[in-house]
Amino acid sequence: MYSTLHATPVAANKQQTAATAAKNTIPDDDDASEPHAKHGFDFFVYAAWHPKNRSARQRRANVNIPYWKQKQVGKVDAGEDAFFQTCTPSGLALGVADGVGGWSEVGVDPALFSWTLMNNAASAAKADKQLDAHNILDVAFDRLVQDGKVQAGSSTACILNLCKTTGKMTTCNLGDSAFLLIRDQKVVYESPSQQHYFNCPYQLTVVPETYPDRDLYVTDMPKDGDQKSFFLKDGDVIVLATDGYFDNVYAQETLAMVNHELDALSPDDDDETRLALVRRLSKTLTDTAKRLSLDPKRLSPWAKGAQAHGSSYLGGKVDDIVCLVTLVRNGATA
Repeated sequence: MYSTLHATPVAANKQQTAATAAKNTIPDDDDASEPHAKHGFDFFVYAAWHPKNRSARQRRANVNIPYWKQKQVGKVDAGEDAFFQTCTPSGLALGVADGVGGWSEVGVDPALFSWTLMNNAASAAKADKQLDAHNILDVAFDRLVQDGKVQAGSSTACILNLCKTTGKMTTCNLGDSAFLLIRDQKVVYESPSQQHYFNCPYQLTVVPETYPDRDLYVTDMPKDGDQKSFFLKDGDVIVLATDGYFDNVYAQETLAMVNHELDALSPDDDDETRLALVRRLSKTLTDTAKRLSLDPKRLSPWAKGAQAHGSSYLGGKVDDIVCLVTLVRNGATA
């Protein structure tokens, strides 16, 4: 059964309605001394998500939902996934995290770790103009550990930081969430999946000192993340998503959906039209991933990987799905 699709634009003011907040592109710097400040970049971003196994009936009745999961820990119910998107002094920062579900078997809500990490990342990105994507993740994880509010848990993470003056994007991906950079109707970059072995992605972890077999847990650090930087161009599209998306949708399938939507875009379209396209595209991608995850006969990316490791698995992979789509607009070309 499908859950209700939720989506949200970047919101500078929490009191704005979704319709009002939708037109929230990143303004140019007022400081003319900065390079390209007069003709900077605008970023149109929209997030959509589907939590797994949380139908409306379950929410109403709390059927088969553990006591620790009956209270929502994040801004929205994205299952064990979390995300952020926020305006920063230098432009836009966004990220996704996937809480490791195994912790639920010992009564720990995996979403508490992933949401705390993403909330910390948003705060770090807004507070310091000089941070790149790796620094944002490093500060976010260090704050999570030092605060001590999350006593146990693990999560993957993928952070992007986009500069509105230069168009530079720094990235840090730890684990099996990922992003695609699409330019001129081609996938010009796909971030690699980091795994210790199949179905064991790199992950940030907090384990109590007194926990049994503590040394057996995977404990990667932000420095272990794959770090890259790019200079963005007008018309670029960035698809950032958790593994629930990429385990079910191939890169070329994503490209086909993106190109189909971009075909309807005109250079003369206004900001509202551009944001509407991004909103529509993020929902289309997320809906598609959800639908394909329920197909028992599909050779999904997940099934293909499992078969490469000796399994006979066939079908999609039911999982939480979070997908953020960003469209890049260079004011100098307007």
